[in-house]
Amino acid sequence: MTEPVHEAHERASWAELFFDLVLVFAVTQAAHVAFAGQSWGAVGQTVLLLAIMWWSWVGTTLAVHGVEDSTRQRIFLFACGLCMFVVAITAPHAFTGHAQPLLLAGAHLVLRLLLWAEMQRKRAFAQAGAFGNWFNPFTVTVIAAVILVVAGLVPAGGIRDGLWIVAVALAFGGPALLARKLETVQFGATHLPERFATFVIIALGETVASVGSEAAEAHLGVVSWIAVVLIFVLGCGLWWLYFAYGFSAVEHSLRTNQIRGTVVRDVLSYGHMLLVIGLVLVAVGSRTLVEHPTAVAHGAPGYLLPLGATLFVAAFLFTRWRMFGAATLGRLITTLLLAVLTLASPLLPQIAVLALAAAILAGLNIFEHWIVATGRPLLLLRNPLRAR
Repeated sequence: MTEPVHEAHERASWAELFFDLVLVFAVTQAAHVAFAGQSWGAVGQTVLLLAIMWWSWVGTTLAVHGVEDSTRQRIFLFACGLCMFVVAITAPHAFTGHAQPLLLAGAHLVLRLLLWAEMQRKRAFAQAGAFGNWFNPFTVTVIAAVILVVAGLVPAGGIRDGLWIVAVALAFGGPALLARKLETVQFGATHLPERFATFVIIALGETVASVGSEAAEAHLGVVSWIAVVLIFVLGCGLWWLYFAYGFSAVEHSLRTNQIRGTVVRDVLSYGHMLLVIGLVLVAVGSRTLVEHPTAVAHGAPGYLLPLGATLFVAAFLFTRWRMFGAATLGRLITTLLLAVLTLASPLLPQIAVLALAAAILAGLNIFEHWIVATGRPLLLLRNPLRAR
């Protein structure tokens, strides 16, 4: 087994953190689409918006990865941040407006062109033979961005939605289609896990911000305050699942894996996207129940909180499988319990769904803490065809 190589810890630059602030606003704007629409169609639109925001953030993070903080890098990040700011402002009307969808698509195209040009300039990646060629995953995202411009030109409705789906699928399929190119790329083992963990914090913060703003504007009764407390407890449980054990596992995998590009693609880029979507769904579902926690929700809002929690925990099954060839039995059982709760949620008062979800996550965290504290081995579901 190859011994891990010691590497200096690379910190995110202050310019990167400033760029992240724009993403905080962008995630809030995307979540607002689902909250305002209160339908599965609106939820789907939120997922599509999150997808282009996420993939643009991933591209920006990779573009500045391994580059020393400099005036040029700061200006580049500010330019990307301005494009993302425009995308965020226009996001609520991406599927219904006229001028704003085109403005969103134009800003997104400029951002993707900036990223493509930056990756062409980076000689370190060019020598690795992955991103230096003119046709690479960043080229694919430029093509996807052009499709979004076309979507902005057509009337709102099925054709526009369909073009969005095609564009997002194409952008996300690029790294999978060009997998061999990623195998030769050398990624640092400290900077990237920390950056992706930052986005998880941003998505977790959406629950605090959305529920807090809703609670501040409403006249809450005793049960609503109980719901607010339970939502915070739920958020703590989700935090614990990732940062107590998940983050260190990602960093260890990236440090020891001989083909780091696979970890960056499957675990960080794809797997963390599932985590982020799950957290945003939890945030939207939590916000809808603050004012009427004892009511039984109808339609999409009643499913979102447990569905988001289910997706969040299920994402760990995928990422751990890709990292170590095995998923933990505890998280599989938790995923199944949350899935059952999701199906039953339209039959229960919202606060009951919230309490059960918080209890299930707390139980998993207590169990895993006990396993680690007592030195017992984790119960694993091994993959006979271990990911390479």
